[in-house]
Amino acid sequence: MPTRWRDRAGSSAAGQGPRWTVEPQDLERYIVLWGPGILILVIFGYGLMRLAFYWIDRTTEVRRKQTDSALDIARDYVGQLAEASKSQATALLRLAEAVEHRDSVEGYEHQEMLVALKAVHRNVEQLMAQAKAGEKASA
Repeated sequence: MPTRWRDRAGSSAAGQGPRWTVEPQDLERYIVLWGPGILILVIFGYGLMRLAFYWIDRTTEVRRKQTDSALDIARDYVGQLAEASKSQATALLRLAEAVEHRDSVEGYEHQEMLVALKAVHRNVEQLMAQAKAGEKASA
């Protein structure tokens, strides 16, 4: 063992026990033996740290792309649903206007339904306008 136990005068009497001391020749020997290993360990540690940062960045980027694609799919689905609702509301409005213009008993019996259909048509048009304004704001 390159380190030496040395008892200093009075250390045993004081209850401190022996102390470690390193001689200059031993220090040089430690540096020669452990220096390259420590240097390699530092280099490997730095490389592994860089690899971990790269892997974390790639993982974050992949998750962001997945989230963006899921949001795009949801946005397209909601847009198609809104378009379908708008076309249905327009068709129902035309049907309601056709029934409203007839002077018959059926026209008066379905008056509440006609008012409700017109309200649905207005609501759908407002939702479409809000959706288009939201798309313009996000783009």
